[in-house]
Amino acid sequence: MTAVKHAEALSQIGQAEAFKQEGNNRFKEQNFRGALGSYHKVFCFVNGLQLPGERNEAAQYAEMMGRQAGASMTVPGDRVKDVKKLKQSTYLNMAACYLKLGEHRKCIDACTKALSTSKLSKAYFRRGQAHLELRSLDEAKEDFERAREL
Repeated sequence: MTAVKHAEALSQIGQAEAFKQEGNNRFKEQNFRGALGSYHKVFCFVNGLQLPGERNEAAQYAEMMGRQAGASMTVPGDRVKDVKKLKQSTYLNMAACYLKLGEHRKCIDACTKALSTSKLSKAYFRRGQAHLELRSLDEAKEDFERAREL
């Protein structure tokens, strides 16, 4: 990776982290819609980054169309865990906003995305809460049990 691409990738990660913090501040102010806006911006910055060993959505789409993907910025090796954790915690924070706003299906989706990285009791618990609100009792029970096991 060239020094310029490396610096650009680090800049994008920094911007994403700043938007996550902005979302956290808005959440504390109980501005849940504003927090969601900030959390969505996190993904505007990190979704274009390539994690070593993984193909991003742009590369997958280009491949489906029979084309080569453009050069994307690869996350520096020492920041891969940070980016994965940033994505996961942002999905969890979005799930908390969706719960507060009564948007239970979106909460379930956000928790499921958070769980795709690693298993967290908080994600299972929030997803269980959303299932409970939707009266999906079997799914709620399953998620609450998984949360307790962790």
